[in-house]
Amino acid sequence: MSERPFMQLYVSDFVGDTLQLSTEQIGAYMLLLMAMWNAGGGLPDDDARLARVARLPLKRWRAISAELLAFFERESGEIGHKRLTKELSKARLKSEARAAAGARGGAATALKTKAHAGANADVLMRHSPESRNQMEKAPAFSAREARERPGTSIGGEATSGSRGPQKPQGWIRPKTHSDAANAIIEEIRGYDHGRTAAGDEGAGGNVLLLPAIRPD
Repeated sequence: MSERPFMQLYVSDFVGDTLQLSTEQIGAYMLLLMAMWNAGGGLPDDDARLARVARLPLKRWRAISAELLAFFERESGEIGHKRLTKELSKARLKSEARAAAGARGGAATALKTKAHAGANADVLMRHSPESRNQMEKAPAFSAREARERPGTSIGGEATSGSRGPQKPQGWIRPKTHSDAANAIIEEIRGYDHGRTAAGDEGAGGNVLLLPAIRPD
């Protein structure tokens, strides 16, 4: 298919300019214009080739071509058409503008899609069960690693014989599951001590829960 799928035809101008042509000549003229449009604006100035384009025997072409060729410009072995060349230029500009707009639209769509994909991936990562579990387990793992690492105290601070990095002033050790369990245990013990002091015979039973609460 041609890159220029349609050719602009100014009907009034065409009819007015070809009043002196016969029906045969008008048909040949239109065939020449359409072939020239598809060829990009020019045709070889050769009777045999032009006769084939006009679908006429060579002898008949030579008999009617004088009036037809008056509508064309002949130069450097080719024939051209001033009005057709102008319309071709306009068509090329429109085609290039549409192509540029399509490229800009495609690039903008690609960037938008990439941005949405990145945002969705970040949301999925932050809300995935594995990510939440890792965030919740991080403090407990830190405390466990501190207990297992030689020369480090439970709070993560380096002992006197260690060469580990010193924590900045004001640093507070993150709370762990052990801290939470110990806090509950102390609260239960204080509650039982209060009941015992008040003479409650059932006091002390809550202490039996302590082994189940203690994390280790």
